[in-house]
Amino acid sequence: MEDVRRIRRERLRRILDEQFPGRGGQALLAQVLDRQTGYISRCLNGEKPIGEVFARHVEQALHLPRYWLDGERAEGRPVSPRHATLLERFDALTPSQQIEFLDLLDRVRRRNEEIYQHLQRKPQAPVEPG
Repeated sequence: MEDVRRIRRERLRRILDEQFPGRGGQALLAQVLDRQTGYISRCLNGEKPIGEVFARHVEQALHLPRYWLDGERAEGRPVSPRHATLLERFDALTPSQQIEFLDLLDRVRRRNEEIYQHLQRKPQAPVEPG
């Protein structure tokens, strides 16, 4: 269990360093995660273990794959040129723009799911032979 807690702490530090660098980054991360800055600080310095519920919350809030904070991820998976372009453009955005963009993608995904579910429920009209 200590290994998972260490990995979660290291990955939270990585998120802070990569996505919220510089002065005020920890406060911004805390805001995005809807937590107090002191809480995030205690998680980062090992004073407060990152539990299951908070780990899943971090992943959801930051649009990370489930269990990414635990160290599970398809590392080394080949990236297509299209994905590489998307990543480059995404990385050029500010942290707040990245969050807005991911929220937009989630809204589009949810809308697409709603449309798909609606179409699945809608009875199909019989096709007459022509």
